[in-house]
This record gives sequence, structure tokens and C-alpha cells, in this order.
Amino acid sequence: MALAVLAYHSHHVVGPGYGANDHVAFERDLDLLTDAGWRIVPLAALVRAHRERASERLVALTFDDGPVYDVEDVVHPAYGGQRSFANAMRAFAARRPGAQPSLHATSFVIASPEARRAMESHADPRYTWLAPGSMGEAWWSGAIGSGRVAIANHSWDHLHPALPAVRHSGDARGDFSRVSTVADADAQIRDAAAYLARATGGRAAPYFAYPYGHHNAFLARDYLPSLGDAICAAAFTCEPRLVAPDDSRFLLPRLVCGADWRSPWELAARLG
Repeated sequence: MALAVLAYHSHHVVGPGYGANDHVAFERDLDLLTDAGWRIVPLAALVRAHRERASERLVALTFDDGPVYDVEDVVHPAYGGQRSFANAMRAFAARRPGAQPSLHATSFVIASPEARRAMESHADPRYTWLAPGSMGEAWWSGAIGSGRVAIANHSWDHLHPALPAVRHSGDARGDFSRVSTVADADAQIRDAAAYLARATGGRAAPYFAYPYGHHNAFLARDYLPSLGDAICAAAFTCEPRLVAPDDSRFLLPRLVCGADWRSPWELAARLG
């Protein structure tokens, strides 16, 4: 079995080249993965293949945090036009018809409108670029309807340090492993799932990406399995490796562009 989950951030635009710009990396990686014999599939198909211990080389594409740049092109003030991830997939499909018939991605979005606004106004210029209004939710339903991008759960507020208050009994910031009670987990995960369900007309995908990749035994072994597959069928960390046959489906690893690889050659090495 060879299964991989890759993560990209469409607000990682701090330069014109591959290592500093996930839009550049994403477009190039579509060709790299295809030429290396990986089949790109929806996240649901990869989760199913893991459960069934399939022998194929499958990769799922994921995006984090939920900027509109996932699906809409944007002009960066310093680096010019940036093709969205969704449009990069459409261009690839037109340029190489039939090469990846199941081409699809999942965007893990933050539910709280307040948290998303805080991210916009407190973006770290060393890693992110977020223009005003870029973290809205109006694009979610259209993305699902396009058949190219699913919307899934990345927590209520990411325990973001810029917020005046976060949904956590101990006001934890920047460390999701401190979500260790049912009340705190409900506030971050169950409430976020309910918000996404309302915002998408019940079409959000039942997957969860741990903020910062942080997790703990309570979440992975007790809480998330108790929610049922309709709310959380699998959860994803940021452990930088391929998926192993014996991995818990609530601790599936992901490789993160810009952190775990910064060039096509590094990605190829990570994928073996």
C-alpha cells in the first residue's frame, strides 16, 4: 500500500518561486505526481483505500484554513497573478485530459467568522498573505457544487492567538493538544461541524484536520470515534510521512508543502 495526503496553504504567498509560493508548487506538483504514477483521488477514496488496505499508489490533496484563494484567482501586490488551486486543477485537466480522472481536493476551513476575520488582520508576513475579505465563506457552496473541492472541518477558531477569546475553558492559544475535555472538544469540533453543515446545506465532508497538527489520545481514541462517521469519519495530523496500514483513521498523517518539502525533488524523495 502506498497512500499519501498532501497539504497546501493558498495564503502561503511570500515569494515568486516554488518554496515560497504554494500556488506555484501546487501547479507543478500535479504534473510531478502524475508522472511518478500516483493517482489523485478524493479524500473519501483514500480513507476507504486505507480501511480496505488497497495496494494502489493513491494521493489526496488538501488545503488548510479556507482562504478564497483556494478557488478564486488573485493578484498579489508584489508577485502578480496567482492561479487558484481549483483553477490549477481545471487547467491541468484541460492540458492533460484523462491523466487524473478523479482529480479532487478537500479544503479544511475554519468555522468561526470572528476567527477568520482575526486571521485576516493578523497575518504573519513571513508565511502568509491575506487581503481583506479573503477568509469569507461565500465560496464554500460553489466549491462543493463544482465537483472539484470538498469543504471539511478545521475546528471552530483554530485556537488562534489573535482572538480576544477562544472557545476553550483554559483560554488555550496555539496548542490544540490542550483540547482534552468533552466540553472543549464539542466547542471546537462538534460546533464547527454543525456550522459547516448549515453553511453548506448539509454537504460538508465528514473529515477533521487538527489545527497545527496537534492532537492527543483523548481526541483520537475517545472523542472523535464517539461522534460517528457522519460528523467525523477520519482525522488528519501533520506528521510528515506516508499513511501506514496500521494508522488509526483518526491519526492519518499529512505532508505539508513549505514545511515538509520545498522543492519538487524533496517531494519526490518524501514520496519514495
